[in-house]
Amino acid sequence: MSVLELHNVGISRGDRPIWNGATFTIEPGTVTAVLGPNGSGKSTLLHAISGLLPIAQGELLVFGAKPHRGNSQVGYVAQTRVADATSTLTGRDYVGLGMDGVHYGWGRTKGKREAVAQALRQVGATGFADRPMHSLSGGQRQRIAFAHATVFKPTLLLLDEPLAALDIAAQAEIVDLINLLRVEQNMAIIVVAHDLNPLSGIVDQVVWIARRQVKSGSIDEVVNESVLSDLYGHPIEILVTPTGRRVIVGLEEEFAHPHPHGHDHSGEEGHQHFAELYEEGRQ
Repeated sequence: MSVLELHNVGISRGDRPIWNGATFTIEPGTVTAVLGPNGSGKSTLLHAISGLLPIAQGELLVFGAKPHRGNSQVGYVAQTRVADATSTLTGRDYVGLGMDGVHYGWGRTKGKREAVAQALRQVGATGFADRPMHSLSGGQRQRIAFAHATVFKPTLLLLDEPLAALDIAAQAEIVDLINLLRVEQNMAIIVVAHDLNPLSGIVDQVVWIARRQVKSGSIDEVVNESVLSDLYGHPIEILVTPTGRRVIVGLEEEFAHPHPHGHDHSGEEGHQHFAELYEEGRQ
């Protein structure tokens, strides 16, 4: 069974369409990158998969059924993390909150301690897990967030801008971690990203959202001048460096400014709201 199936799916907020015509599948053990300009509806896709936003048309199936809140097979790492740089909570205790939703005092039974310890080992965070979150680097906090999201061993992991605000070295480490989870745990992983290049070595499929349209396929099928020019309605040029890095010319304005018809709740308040709804569903 496919992890995720979309058949001509459309999403709206009220009477305003965000995007439509999304048709693609996601299989176990694959990495899918979701790209597009700010406000195009990338995070909205994660909302729908998590059962927090109904679809307006088409069919969306998660493990062969309609999506619903609180699905333990779906893990989620928010762009705006609940335990941020000011938190005095230790990394280990933050991961423990993933066992009982947002409630503190989750109880240190043997089974829960072992599950938390295993999640920390899996993401390489054991060595700093007992330090307060505010004392950790961005890359270390991200590993703790991954452990929090995977403590129930989900089959599908949703990552909203996991490389944001990280330096190049930390980005490379998180990309390696994503690939490790895909290979060792056979997770299907969806990564919302601003730049494809750091992920290009591990991506199986690209979903590009722009101007209410959705295109999906391999990197070569989607990230080419013909498809992107059609998506954006003006000429796009793609330059490939000797190292294989793709430089896309003509998207600067699209990425700098949200599309006037899009509304993705992409600010801090919107991401926090989604994170809170998701955690409530896990209780």
